[in-house]
Amino acid sequence: MKILLVAVNAKYIHSNPAVHSLRSCAGEYKSCTEIAEFTINQPTGFILREIYKRQPDVIAFSCYIWNREVMDALIPDLHRILPQADIWAGGPEVSYDAAETAAKWGLRGVMTGPGEAAFARLAAAYGTGTSRELPTVLDGNNMPRLSLDEIPFWYEDMKDFENRIIYYESSRGCPFSCSYCLSSIDRTMDFRRPERVCRELDFFLEKKVPQVKFVDRTFNCKKEHALPILRHILEHDNGVTNFHFEIAADLLDEDYFAVLEKLRPGAVQLEIGVQSTCEETIAEICRQMNFERVAAVVRRVSSWGNIHIHLDLIAGLPFEDLRRFQISFNDVYALRPQQLQLGFLKVLKGSRMERQAPEYDLAYTSRPPYEVLSTRWLSYEDVCHLKQLEETVEIYYNSGQFTHTLECMLPLFENAFSMYESLAQWYEKNGLFGIQSSRIRKYEILLEWGTAQISRCGQAQAKRLLSALREYLLYDLYLRENMKNRPAFAPSLEPWKDAIHDILHRESEEHTLFPELAEYNYRELTKALHAEVFTAVFDEPALALFGYAKRDPLTGNGTVAILRDI
Repeated sequence: MKILLVAVNAKYIHSNPAVHSLRSCAGEYKSCTEIAEFTINQPTGFILREIYKRQPDVIAFSCYIWNREVMDALIPDLHRILPQADIWAGGPEVSYDAAETAAKWGLRGVMTGPGEAAFARLAAAYGTGTSRELPTVLDGNNMPRLSLDEIPFWYEDMKDFENRIIYYESSRGCPFSCSYCLSSIDRTMDFRRPERVCRELDFFLEKKVPQVKFVDRTFNCKKEHALPILRHILEHDNGVTNFHFEIAADLLDEDYFAVLEKLRPGAVQLEIGVQSTCEETIAEICRQMNFERVAAVVRRVSSWGNIHIHLDLIAGLPFEDLRRFQISFNDVYALRPQQLQLGFLKVLKGSRMERQAPEYDLAYTSRPPYEVLSTRWLSYEDVCHLKQLEETVEIYYNSGQFTHTLECMLPLFENAFSMYESLAQWYEKNGLFGIQSSRIRKYEILLEWGTAQISRCGQAQAKRLLSALREYLLYDLYLRENMKNRPAFAPSLEPWKDAIHDILHRESEEHTLFPELAEYNYRELTKALHAEVFTAVFDEPALALFGYAKRDPLTGNGTVAILRDI
């Protein structure tokens, strides 16, 4: 007897903790259970062949909004090539219309609710030959739940997870009731004991995995759970591993700050769901969030320069029209997080938002990811407008490659939203959306757009701003990468050739600016470092030496040394 748990992930770097957790709870039938992970980018024909090769007796799919359409294509053909196999499905995408999905896909059944106990029963039924007694809807809510402490730690052979994000669950459930989120349906909270969590994190620390992403909905909702874990990370930092947490910022207090401030730069990432700064919207979606408190926390944490901050917004929420969304965007942008995710409302099956959709005149796509098309407050044209703005934010802000240039341009606009709106209009006007532009081309586009905006200024101001724009583009470019070919907008370095030679020669002898390159001679330094002269950036001629051996763990930028006496 062979049971095959199948995950179809959104990207190769993702893994699926659900199938690993289910297999770990199969008890004596664990050896009969295998896992196959694919991605939505692989042809369904390839996935079909790989499943067929395994010749499973039972196939169980983990279903989410990102892989639903793959399932629609895959399952009918599996019935044709493996007619003897029973096919099951589970996960949020099939849990709230389980009977209908089972009928549509011709499934033996659907697992709903907490999956570990349900799968343990399923595996035992097939192992003992009593699978016919299983109901079509196998509901984990009708069985004794396995607590998180009863679920084994399934990470053993890390070869299966090379080059992938490691997911870890220290708590299950959420104390909050956000109407768009499935976590609000079952408010039952369960926590893995902190001492056990710390022991398991030591495994990742010992293996020096690059990143561990906690899937806890609100990691810090219980202080006596979260704080000991953060302290353990501080005390046992290996200098490599990064831990990602979704948190409620307004729950952080001085005890948290005392730990967070001491963390190694890059040891922790904090993802904070702001969603909206409109109080009426926050109340309507049953969310608890004090934005003034959140903003104060973000500013304080940002001031330490050691923690990557990711802030989320959701477009399409009730009571937020385009004008009000602009305010939310500008409020969050003013905090300068490392990432600003402009997301769009997903109307998930079984959520309160789905039930309230008619009340909000909420239209959304008929197929996954069930994304908002329009609301009473936001037209489809508005949504399209925000989609284009989202793309420019992803390219130019979230990449972190244009930080200084964007700050240089921002004073020309009423606010940040207006700047990205202008950039999106430039993309639309010039047919740039949908084109995969090279890195250098993105800089050129920013120069073309910036030049057009600056041309509206007075002649003297325009000349000064255009010079600054070109220099900031060059500064951002070399801060991230030592380009082999200088861009067309870069000025000649010929007048500074001797000064650059002298500075690099001195550095090859003294190694005061880049001590990490102490073993490099002059010739090697000319390849490892890049020299550039800026005037507008520093209000006087100054030479910048860019190095790439050490990078900022928050931004990915190289290091730069500024020499003004040249």
